[in-house]
Amino acid sequence: MVAGEQFHWHVHREPQWCEIDGWKGLALAVRHVDGQRRAILEWPMPRPRSSGVPYRQRPEVPAVMVQQGIASAIAAGWDPMSQGKSVKIIIEEKQPQTVD
Repeated sequence: MVAGEQFHWHVHREPQWCEIDGWKGLALAVRHVDGQRRAILEWPMPRPRSSGVPYRQRPEVPAVMVQQGIASAIAAGWDPMSQGKSVKIIIEEKQPQTVD
């Protein structure tokens, strides 16, 4: 729940290597329970803390991360109750960016 509203979400893409862009981080697809427009929330690929291989581990998706991502997407201009194609939101440490 974010601001008293319920949202459904699922993993849209796990972190992966892309020939063109390099590492792409976790992406979640989010939709308001009563809304039609979804948002794709993308996080940058985290830097490994050790010499382990981060892409071979399933990403953790804590509830607080999803809640903060949804709040950031709304702050960036996503209206979950509007109609239209999915909007892509890149969640950065400082300020989320909307990508058309």
